[in-house]
Amino acid sequence: MKRLLGSMASLLACVPGVAAAAEPVCLTRTEATSLVAYALPQAISGTAKRCAPVLPANAYLRRHGGDLAARYATQKAKYWPNAKPAFMKALGPDAAGTVGNLPDDTTQQLANTFVEGFVSQQIALKSCDKLDIAIDLLSPLPPENTAGLIALTMEVASTAEPKVGKIALCRN
Repeated sequence: MKRLLGSMASLLACVPGVAAAAEPVCLTRTEATSLVAYALPQAISGTAKRCAPVLPANAYLRRHGGDLAARYATQKAKYWPNAKPAFMKALGPDAAGTVGNLPDDTTQQLANTFVEGFVSQQIALKSCDKLDIAIDLLSPLPPENTAGLIALTMEVASTAEPKVGKIALCRN
């Protein structure tokens, strides 16, 4: 669970404009929840792809990861209107200015490709067994509950030391 949350926080933190930002990007819990809910299908797909070679055949991600990602993806459109401003905020003003001029479908494809690619490259293979368990435990939840739990955990983690990533939830 901690690795999944760290991956999601790192994902948000490593969006190009954020990595260069002097100050951490501040997302409200609502913004973070919307962005995470939107990104969950790609995050699950990226995790399943990355971890497939090291997980046993009966692992949750190998058996049901695609189904879970597909189930969560059916609701992505409803999260995009609130996820898009959070994505733009996370990009930072320079990148957001460029991406903001793209058609909405292109912006969504960019976000989708970035999330899946980033997650599949950043997960340490030694954490795949724990991620498999965490995703299995979270799988009965609807995406908004899973995303809300991740955002709440990010909020709690933002007060911890050492910090995880460069995205913090706003204090208000």
